[in-house]
Amino acid sequence: MSAKSGVKPLVLALLDGWGIRGERDGNAIALARTPIYDRLAATWPRTELAAYGEALGLPPGQPGHMQAAYAALGAGRAVEPPATRIARAFSGGGAGGIENHPVLRELIARVRPLGGAVHLIGMVTPSRIAGYQHYMAVLAALLSHEGVKVWVHAVMDGQDAQPQAGIGHLQEFLDDISGAEHAELGSVFGRSHGFDEGGDPAALATAWRAIAQADAPYTEYPTAYLDECYRKGLDDDRVPPRLGSAYRGIRQDDAVLLVNLQPDHGHALIAALTDPASQGLAGKPPALAGVYTLVKLANPLPVEAKPLFEAISFRPSLAGLLSEAGLRQLTLCESIAETAMSNMLRGGAAALFPGETILVTDTPPASQIERKPELAAATLTNELLDALKKGEHDMMTVGFPNAAVLGRTGNLKTTVNAVEAIDKCLGKIAAQIDKKGGMLILCGTYGKAERMTDPDRGTPNRRTTAAAVPFVMAGGDRKATLARGGSLADVAPTLLHLFGIGAPAEMNGRSLLLPAEQRDAVGA
Repeated sequence: MSAKSGVKPLVLALLDGWGIRGERDGNAIALARTPIYDRLAATWPRTELAAYGEALGLPPGQPGHMQAAYAALGAGRAVEPPATRIARAFSGGGAGGIENHPVLRELIARVRPLGGAVHLIGMVTPSRIAGYQHYMAVLAALLSHEGVKVWVHAVMDGQDAQPQAGIGHLQEFLDDISGAEHAELGSVFGRSHGFDEGGDPAALATAWRAIAQADAPYTEYPTAYLDECYRKGLDDDRVPPRLGSAYRGIRQDDAVLLVNLQPDHGHALIAALTDPASQGLAGKPPALAGVYTLVKLANPLPVEAKPLFEAISFRPSLAGLLSEAGLRQLTLCESIAETAMSNMLRGGAAALFPGETILVTDTPPASQIERKPELAAATLTNELLDALKKGEHDMMTVGFPNAAVLGRTGNLKTTVNAVEAIDKCLGKIAAQIDKKGGMLILCGTYGKAERMTDPDRGTPNRRTTAAAVPFVMAGGDRKATLARGGSLADVAPTLLHLFGIGAPAEMNGRSLLLPAEQRDAVGA
């Protein structure tokens, strides 16, 4: 470690969903008892960081989310998400338009001569975070125009859109494809059934049986079915699978096209469809003509899946630069955030950097999350404490997804419990770092738990928010001053600064640590 830093070790605690909002009403962060966080924030240098919109490479005002936040953290700049490149392809014509995409043309050339169908799987939502219904409609129309049969498997949102707005979204989508002669609804189900990372195995099994084997109840009126689910208290993401009236399952020579906007969505479902045994399901894998994804998946599938667009990738990354400097790194995360921590934060690097270790612990199944708001925080904390005692790492990063994961349930009480569980873990970590004379940095990644109630409807809010997030630097110089008006892109240059490493030109973020001559002007 560089002697310039004066820091050994440095621990970065990433707090997903830990947004800043002054009002207490519906604010799980403010309502929770957080004596450790409050003490650290009150006695050590702190600032607020932009974690949404253009600060993350997103459209102006768009709420932040895990993938964009972690990319900005690791790159030291706003990183253009795949969704931006995809939007250009879908809005433009000519050689760069989606209709002329070489991978899509390959899909058509494979399936059409065999008489197979394309199973189009993706979210019917206007959110543009995990999916976008316009892309589903365009692809269905394009394939149908080419004479290819299209079975649409409509995945309902409920998290990045209003919890029970799916009726309108689905009806709009069905209207959009009504002129596509060969496109038809195959199934409808909520995203918790194998589309989200860290889903429940039983829910995945029901979606697999529905799509692969047409083993689910049928409905002739899908929007009426959604309304029935709402009356039972189910939000869109938890809607059980129902089949379109003519659907007959996946057959030989069919192909699958996953319309995903993130590399960690839809993986479990596509893995089940291509190799049921890989997901603990009993059934023969179909003889598919091909498997395709809109965005390259972060983890490999049992069979080759060809992407139309690459996932987030950038160089240099914070992890790579620390490795080049000879520093030893440890990253600790839960399985629900594994892709963000091990892939997006590191620029999409497939292999570990020299001196780098990543440890992943399992997140409880989705069906247990509201009963276990602490998730795997205790396990992560114990692993971190052991690492601190051994003193073998210079930089340690631990991700706590609790406030975001529980916040997306819409349950205020359990989200408060989740925040309090994290605070207890921070207390143990801070105590051990004090003994070591190191530094603990607390950094929110995107907003969620600070706004648990929809301000317009008074109903539970399950969406992420356009909120600033905290940055607290506990350890080192108490008189240090942090710049105001920063963003998540400034975190990597700040960490490099602390280690005495110069930030490369590609990182257009700035160090949040102000020179001594600027302290009086800004204030402590």
